[in-house]
Amino acid sequence: MKIDIAEITDAPADAENPQGFVILHGSLAREGCVMTGAGFGRDPFEAKARVFATEAGAIAAITDGRVASGEAIIIAAADEAEMSAIFAALSSAELKDIALISNGKFAPSTNGITISHVGKSIRYVQNADTITIDIKGRRLNIDADLTIRSGEAPAATVNGGKVKNGFAPLAKYAAMLDSASQAADTAA
Repeated sequence: MKIDIAEITDAPADAENPQGFVILHGSLAREGCVMTGAGFGRDPFEAKARVFATEAGAIAAITDGRVASGEAIIIAAADEAEMSAIFAALSSAELKDIALISNGKFAPSTNGITISHVGKSIRYVQNADTITIDIKGRRLNIDADLTIRSGEAPAATVNGGKVKNGFAPLAKYAAMLDSASQAADTAA
């Protein structure tokens, strides 16, 4: 049985209650990414980025009250484990209108927007960048020129525990990961 991908991805997106998944493209996801979610009423959604190296780092910030409603949480270095603990932290903190963006996988039971498989560009997102998610227009954009940043910033390097541009100490992953459209393969 042959499935026409255009039939799946060209179905109209419902900003009030997007079911299943939607493929987004834009300046933050040039080759596309996957958005899932439901119960998210703002479209387009615009938020300031909060960049964390890991899910654990994001959870600590949520628990400590350093994340506010209406922000976009960027988890820059996600491993292959499915992220699910962050949803309990968001619920406990009673945070609303949060978008979660990562290269990793989120648990399917979510209330809100999760965006995964963004690609290499995620490593150039910085705190306070403005992220715009346009569900109806199927766009994921950032107010920064990531092409310029990618020329300025070397692949993730750890120097005394500090990481440039908020990215995690997974240098091989950062330097060599291809986008989801290339099966998220590494060049090594």
